[in-house]
Amino acid sequence: MLPSSQTQGPMALPVHKPLASAQEVAALKEDEAAVARQLVKDFPESFNSLRIMGNLCFRHGNASEALKFWKSALRINPKQADVCASMGWAFLKKGEFEEAITQYRKALEIEPQRPEMQANIGRALMMSGRHDEAIEALRKEIQISPDSAFAYFLLGQIYQQQKDYEKASDNYEMAIKIEPRYTNAYYGLATVFAKLGQSDSAKEHSATFRKLKAEGRKHLKGRKLQYDDFSETQKRAAITYINAGRMYRDHGKLDKAEELLKHAAGLDPQNVVCFMELSSVFQAKRQPAKTLAMQKRIVEIQPTFRPGYLVIGILSTHLGQFGEAEKAFSKVITLGPQDSTGYRELARLYLKTRKKLPLARQLAEKALALEAIAGNYFVVGWACYENGDIPGAFKAVKRAIELDPDNTQYPLLYKQILQRKHSAPD
Repeated sequence: MLPSSQTQGPMALPVHKPLASAQEVAALKEDEAAVARQLVKDFPESFNSLRIMGNLCFRHGNASEALKFWKSALRINPKQADVCASMGWAFLKKGEFEEAITQYRKALEIEPQRPEMQANIGRALMMSGRHDEAIEALRKEIQISPDSAFAYFLLGQIYQQQKDYEKASDNYEMAIKIEPRYTNAYYGLATVFAKLGQSDSAKEHSATFRKLKAEGRKHLKGRKLQYDDFSETQKRAAITYINAGRMYRDHGKLDKAEELLKHAAGLDPQNVVCFMELSSVFQAKRQPAKTLAMQKRIVEIQPTFRPGYLVIGILSTHLGQFGEAEKAFSKVITLGPQDSTGYRELARLYLKTRKKLPLARQLAEKALALEAIAGNYFVVGWACYENGDIPGAFKAVKRAIELDPDNTQYPLLYKQILQRKHSAPD
């Protein structure tokens, strides 16, 4: 990260008002689609642009078009489990179970331990009446994801359909054990206990089912569902703008990337990924003040995000904002007291500013005690040197050079230490 020689004032990001009508939703979707179409036009042979367009088509309700773009994407890069999984879901929604199973299995060929794939295969097999194969797939899912309440629930449904009510109840109960508020599992238990003649248990689970359903309705009561739908539309559109911005950034089109990412920030001001991507764009444009502003926005959203405070500290140091840097590095220590990074960087700050030199040494030694790496040995050597301990400085920097002989910074201090050591009176 390099400081810019230009003065950078505060940066205002666009703010989009919440959508308020179906017309505004339609307009946003069209704007989003235009971004995706332009992306495909600018990068027609790019796996990512085709995947983004496929995702958008599927989200906008056009599964057939989505499948076309995903197939084109896989011709470019066939080893993409997430696209295969998306295609499986699209085929499942269309009722094309064999195609869905094929795509889910392709995803597993690429990522054999990918969660939910065997469960989705099991669901497709169950829906096509192939119960024994479905049971086998669901058992494999449980081996991959032992806490898959969904897999146990589907097993319960299959055994219920086969009239094996004991096994059905066992699996419904496992689903509830994993996910105590699994409403439909209680309905399944009520049904199978009734079949088993256990009327008291059936009534008990039926009552729980009704209670959970009522709580769900109560939770929804009074909510502005349309507003929530509009809000989700904005958030999903923001993801398209972020993905597009990332592509333009990766191809060196930084102004276009900045434009799209700012638009995303306006659509979803709580999306941390958006501000991370904007930070990377400003870093590439050598605009540290704007990069710093984005990192500050990130930690506002995620106050425990330690890497953000580290970057804030480094950038603040470059910009001469030493008080801000000190606060940031101190926060890094607070959030990660067993990580050497915060101690080392705060020690560096004090050494650079030639303030609190005894404390700098204490911090550097703490970092070294936590992690005996070249960087920590170097900072200990620097701190010893600044505090007048030449033998300690010599020993620590010598060890840093031994651990990282290619570092060009270490020999410079080592040379100064040798000169001071040789000039010192016996």
